[in-house]
Amino acid sequence: IMPVWQGQGYNSGMRDASNLAWKLSLVIKGLAADSLLDSYEQERRDHAKAMINLSVLAGHVLAPPKRWQGTLRDGVSWLLNYLPPVKRYFVEMRFKPMPQYTRGALIVPSEKGSPVGKMFIQPKVLTDAGTTVLLDEVIGENFAIIAWGCDPTWGLTPAQITQWKALGTRFIQVLPDVQLRAPSDAGPDVIRVGDSTGRLKEWFARGTSSIALVRPDRFLAGLAIPQTIDQTCEELARALKVLPQPAAKAVVSKVA
Repeated sequence: IMPVWQGQGYNSGMRDASNLAWKLSLVIKGLAADSLLDSYEQERRDHAKAMINLSVLAGHVLAPPKRWQGTLRDGVSWLLNYLPPVKRYFVEMRFKPMPQYTRGALIVPSEKGSPVGKMFIQPKVLTDAGTTVLLDEVIGENFAIIAWGCDPTWGLTPAQITQWKALGTRFIQVLPDVQLRAPSDAGPDVIRVGDSTGRLKEWFARGTSSIALVRPDRFLAGLAIPQTIDQTCEELARALKVLPQPAAKAVVSKVA
């Protein structure tokens, strides 16, 4: 049970629901094995425990058992008001642990500092229709394979494209705004958007990968380049416990 001191009970519940809902959907639809649900506890347990520990600590600070402890707290708080960087640290709650998954329904990164397991950014993008929207509005409640400056389907086989489309994946190519009107050589399943704020260019520039695989809960599940996207998608499909789907039956027309 989450203590009240940090007001994180509702937030933790929303994180739990966001983590579990899309997994339940895949299992119920027969797209993933029941074992995918095991990743819920693997991913959420550590962060939920960290938030509980923080709330307990906040309770000791806000409601100390001894009067002198409260007096000491008030004095220290008064002094910290005169140190703007320290004040901002507490006011903006930068001490709050942020969720990052190191196991579960993702490709576990081998290098330190990898953004895999963290939430993807939420920038504004320019659509082909000329409207500026949040990236969330383009992705919807789906998986997304987001590529900077390249076709996200280029290295995928037709079978892989079909598989990921069955999971409800959006294939998104991100370009500088000025290139959005240029002729496209991307595949027919690709949605093109312009990087209105430059945040996506900045995000991809921090690493060596040009393709991000994002889950419906907006956590980054893997990174790739066009030459490795097929292997990365296969590895992620295994982590997601994706089940093989029966081939569509061909429709044979009778000729009189």
